[in-house]
Amino acid sequence: MKTLKKYNPDLKEAEITGILHIIKTEENLVNNELIRKTGLPKETIKQFKNSISEFLESPQKDEISLNKKGREILARLETFPYKWSLCSFPNKDLVSKLREIRKKYDLTPKREYDQWFATEETSVFKVRVMQEKGVTVGSKIALLGDDDLLSVTLGLADAKCSKITVLEIDEDILSSVKRISDDLNIKNVRTKTYDARKDLPHDERNVYDVVSIDPPYTKNGVVLFLNRAVELLNGSGKYIFLYYGNSYKSPEKTVKIQDVINKMGLVVEDKIDKFARYYGAESVGSASSLYVLKTTPFTKPLCVTGVSEKIYTFEDQKEEKFPYVDHLVFRVYKVPSEIVNSKNNLMKVLGKFCNSHKLKVVDMKTTKFRGGGLTVTFVLANSNLVVHTWPEHNAIHIDLVTCSPVYNKKSILDTISDLFKTKYIEMKEID
Repeated sequence: MKTLKKYNPDLKEAEITGILHIIKTEENLVNNELIRKTGLPKETIKQFKNSISEFLESPQKDEISLNKKGREILARLETFPYKWSLCSFPNKDLVSKLREIRKKYDLTPKREYDQWFATEETSVFKVRVMQEKGVTVGSKIALLGDDDLLSVTLGLADAKCSKITVLEIDEDILSSVKRISDDLNIKNVRTKTYDARKDLPHDERNVYDVVSIDPPYTKNGVVLFLNRAVELLNGSGKYIFLYYGNSYKSPEKTVKIQDVINKMGLVVEDKIDKFARYYGAESVGSASSLYVLKTTPFTKPLCVTGVSEKIYTFEDQKEEKFPYVDHLVFRVYKVPSEIVNSKNNLMKVLGKFCNSHKLKVVDMKTTKFRGGGLTVTFVLANSNLVVHTWPEHNAIHIDLVTCSPVYNKKSILDTISDLFKTKYIEMKEID
């Protein structure tokens, strides 16, 4: 086990044991099935297969079968199943019915819309988690895209929604949803052709209690679909079920999505890793995580332009780099009165701050406000520094923007603490 961990550093030992258990117990196992069962990216599975190649019949082939040596070793090794997702709601009858429906209506995923059909179990899980959250009965639900036939599954599960609206760009999906709903006598489903890159129709705004989205897995795609979801909802305390998948080899992409959620004023009420599974999408482990998001009085769409230009994963997603390197914002509390009430003392402290971090001042302006507050604006050789004081609260706000890296940035909090004689500092780095 230690040797396997060495060659697979991204995997936990429990995950390694879980993969071995699948290989040991499953017959006719192939690569994409192992990816779908584990939710691990195809490159991770490839690396794992390489690490146990001496125990496999044909390591380079799609099939995964143990050779004689491998069978002997795994027979002696105690393995355990690993719970690859925290969520599991078995309903075999509903899964079987949905599988029959998909086979009958013969839908094909379209790459131009980043479609990867979810497994039948996943569509059932999506409905069940909504029911477990208590948000279906009597609710108006909007599905921004429905290639997983979630609308039909809600009807089959008798989720008791008052209205289910499918807003979908793919006419084939819309036609199938309508035909299936008519054939199965599901009466509360309506369909509407809609491209999320276009403005939302006014009669759909502020109407719904719940929105489900499985957007293209790009930052632009997520921002656009989340903006539309917020516009669809009718106030605070409403729910967005967001599905987003990304290889854990690129955690910075997930961090950006989390930042988007925070900036929109949404609360992450629950997050279930590897919740949804797909036929295809092996690069992200054929899986996506579920974010259960709740609106607040502070929820609003992001004010951005250009997000609808390129949203799909096959499009060039190079992000334009804004020309500054560092943007740091500080809130400094409990600053002694002799600093915050004295212009001379404040200017001495700010001069020492600039010297400590090699910020060359080329111009400066001070503005005094009624009540004693002061704003000091420094034009720097490499951008600007703006400082504002609230003497009545013994508080100072500092906004530093530089177009080259801040000198000795690691110690900047210590510098502010020493110069302003306080330990109460909040720092935020703007990307």
